[in-house]
Amino acid sequence: MCQLVIFSPHVLAANASTATSEEFAYPTVTYCIDPDWMPYEAIRNNQHVGMSSDYIIYIGVLAELDFQLVKTKSWSESLEKLKSGECQVASMLNRSPERERYLRFTQPFFVGPNVLVSNVEQAFFQGYENIGTQVVGAVAQYRQAEYIDNYYPHINLKLVENELAGLRLLADGDIDLFVGSLLSVNALIQKSGFSNLRIAGLAEPQDQLSMAVSNDDIELLNKLNVAISELPEWVHADIYKQWNNVRVIEEVDYRYFWIATSVFLCIIILGVWRQLLVSRYNKKLTLKNQQLQTLQKELLENNQRLEFMSVRDPLTNMYNRHFMQDRAAQEKQVSQRKNLPVCLLLIDIDFFKAVNDQFGHSAGDAVLVELATLICSTIRNMDVAARWGGEEFIVLCPKTTLGEAIYLAKRLKNQIRQHEFTEVGRMTCSFGVAEYLGPESFVDWFDRTDKALYAAKNTGRDRIHASCVELTEKTESEKLDSV
Repeated sequence: MCQLVIFSPHVLAANASTATSEEFAYPTVTYCIDPDWMPYEAIRNNQHVGMSSDYIIYIGVLAELDFQLVKTKSWSESLEKLKSGECQVASMLNRSPERERYLRFTQPFFVGPNVLVSNVEQAFFQGYENIGTQVVGAVAQYRQAEYIDNYYPHINLKLVENELAGLRLLADGDIDLFVGSLLSVNALIQKSGFSNLRIAGLAEPQDQLSMAVSNDDIELLNKLNVAISELPEWVHADIYKQWNNVRVIEEVDYRYFWIATSVFLCIIILGVWRQLLVSRYNKKLTLKNQQLQTLQKELLENNQRLEFMSVRDPLTNMYNRHFMQDRAAQEKQVSQRKNLPVCLLLIDIDFFKAVNDQFGHSAGDAVLVELATLICSTIRNMDVAARWGGEEFIVLCPKTTLGEAIYLAKRLKNQIRQHEFTEVGRMTCSFGVAEYLGPESFVDWFDRTDKALYAAKNTGRDRIHASCVELTEKTESEKLDSV
């Protein structure tokens, strides 16, 4: 039979001897990006956006690093700050001989093609061999410009400031071809309405995008390589689906149709009648194609919405129970495979029924939304929070010992106790904490956490219980003084 044991300051110190505020602060690492290279990366409204912004978050958690963006106005400025050491890391770039003079590169984590862009009158190209005397545009200090200069010096190369400037020159007829990344070029063509431009062929080599650090920071390079190797496949898939906007557009070339029709009209007068029939059919086909594109777009948006809703709580926008169970199963496997601790925190609002009875259910919903925001802003980046149901919330804490999880629960409890809820004022919560004890099932793990929560509520509420262990207000104060 389980007995309740009261934690003393000495026990808490043994379990979380280093559980200070500094424990949860990762080393700061500065990084630079290309401020205008969507969808890979950009600075918009002073914020880092694009694919690399999502990779930075995941890699930062896995490598336990706090990435701080150094804002720049151009890729050239970013490279200068990397050379000077003001930026320790480049978030997403290709390896090249020039850059290897002052940077070391991680293993690639994203591969994508480069393409040649032309106007609609140009033929298709396969590489650089048949370009001849035509003028090719490329972004200065991009890997493609360096590659052409090194291996195809005969090509008439015109350097531009960015990909948008190159596409404008191409649209105006000032250059014959432009080389760039498929995703970013396609996004610019669609966004800027360059209707007279098209993808005219692939350009070697393809992008193999990595992170890079200064030559002398081997330790940081090793950390980043380990984190990149640990990225699960679903992370790459989610980031690609979120930022990929490439659409393949097939256009019918009607020139041969009109030539054939003209010849046919010269042979027999009945060709006029056939031409009218074909014209009507093409109009119907175009209308059907437009309707099909609209339906496909709506289906994609609905699928994305359903995918989001399938893992989110509709009221609080937190993850839901289904998502938490899947993530907990993953962390159990990591814990068993690598012998790493992992903990659950179960949180229940004290006297929540009284809120609904006194203030109404809309006020109760407002409290749940406000508490969800408070929890998400207090937990660490690597923690995962979800609404379990009703007034219960759950937090999954990877790589966290029982002592560290208790310390996190204390931070949450104090934040909630001091918070003024908009509709109802001050409120408190009770906490149950349990560390995973392999090879138990998730149900057994959760049940132990749930029993700890009910022990906290049955002994006065506004308390923290770890499995069968009770923290009284007195011992909490003593621990707070000891850390």
